[in-house]
Amino acid sequence: MSEQEKGPPPEHSGDNALNAYLMSVPSRVAEARGIWYRPVEKSREEVSRTLDRVQAMGANELYLETWFWGYTIYPSAVQAARGIEPQHPAFQGWDPLETFVAEAGARGIAVHAWLDGFMVGVDPAGGPILRAYPEWAALTRKQAGSATPQPQPETGFFWLDVTNGDVSEHVLSVIREMAMDYQIAGINLDFMRLPLADDPEDRYCYSDAARSAFEREYGTDPLQIGLDEGEPLWQSWTTWIARREDDCIANLYDEVKRIRPELVVSAAPEPGIESDLIANWSQHVDIVIPQAYHNRSDRVRETVELYRKLLPSSNLVYSGLYPMYVGLDIPETIEQVLTAHEQSEGTVMFALGQATDEAIRALRQGPWRTPAVSTGLFPLQAVQAIVQDVKLKIEEIYEPRHGIHAGAAQEMSRLLDDMLGGLEPESGAVDVAKLEARAAALTACLQEQSEMAALPPDVYSQLRSSAERMYQLLQYARMKLRK
Repeated sequence: MSEQEKGPPPEHSGDNALNAYLMSVPSRVAEARGIWYRPVEKSREEVSRTLDRVQAMGANELYLETWFWGYTIYPSAVQAARGIEPQHPAFQGWDPLETFVAEAGARGIAVHAWLDGFMVGVDPAGGPILRAYPEWAALTRKQAGSATPQPQPETGFFWLDVTNGDVSEHVLSVIREMAMDYQIAGINLDFMRLPLADDPEDRYCYSDAARSAFEREYGTDPLQIGLDEGEPLWQSWTTWIARREDDCIANLYDEVKRIRPELVVSAAPEPGIESDLIANWSQHVDIVIPQAYHNRSDRVRETVELYRKLLPSSNLVYSGLYPMYVGLDIPETIEQVLTAHEQSEGTVMFALGQATDEAIRALRQGPWRTPAVSTGLFPLQAVQAIVQDVKLKIEEIYEPRHGIHAGAAQEMSRLLDDMLGGLEPESGAVDVAKLEARAAALTACLQEQSEMAALPPDVYSQLRSSAERMYQLLQYARMKLRK
């Protein structure tokens, strides 16, 4: 729906005007509607109440922080076997991950395990992992040679050394454990690159393990490399670090897909180096969720557009939004979600802990009021929902209101019926490549009908957008989920 069609949100209005606005905004039949959440619950009853709120807003995905500050929220046999505290102390005595997965599933909500990756918190001792293995700490140039873990100067965060093979294997083992032992829908990666500081003296990673490994390969201790970014060895050093991070993600992705091919791997790149190099991971993640954390929807649009240009069409892009976290008003919150509609295949909100009852009601009454199929988890079902929605609009809106010529409506209905037939074959598996060809034929038909003036510009724009969504989701299903 175009900006003119949906109209501006009420800036300062009473409940009636706001309610009318919310009920007038489009609500898609296929999209991811997610929310990030760090759990605090102490019992199954508290989990149930939390998920009632998630369900009330119309969400279909929960990104549950499952590993943070070096702790798992569930009792981890992998951590225990390494001599690391097996569970966050706040959850000892029960398994909140198992409970969230079970209770969310009963409500039709998919749970993604959101991981803090190589950032292990602000505990002065480095957290549970670095207490057990201080040699696993990432160190800046200035901290090189320290026998104890040291925090990042700018943030106070402690980081694991991604160049250390024992570290990357441990991270992979924890993820493997989650994928095998819990019916999660996906792995959501955060903090998977070491941060990049402005001051070269505060850059990573100058641990003993990193320095020794680089010196074996290049014959030079990184501490002996000058800080001039134009120096060839400096470029080799920084590229070497990035390659170790890339290799870790590639191994993780391959292992997850080996264990459970349907499991979705998503990344929520932090602003900075993680965002700048996200295209390096395009083959090793399914979905990218840029943190489009802005106070205005036009800035959200710019950020998401940038990521879409960086990534191949086989990657789905969702929009990561934070209006709840910073307390933006309801009209701006809804505008950001509608901007996500225009730019991406889903929205993930940060964060449930800051969601007010008013925001929950507005989402459910507005853009999340109708049930939606998750595009990332169920792309073929999502295509089916989009096809059925387009057919309904042609039959009940566009043709009766003369928004499309009868001949054009008949031809498009035929093509849409072909799509539905391919999505529900009488025998055999769905032929996704053939469906891609049919979606491309639909786009070509729309172009032809538009040139013949059989479609008004607004109707053409909406139908073309739906056809392009079908095509991308089919590409994603074939190339990422191996459908």
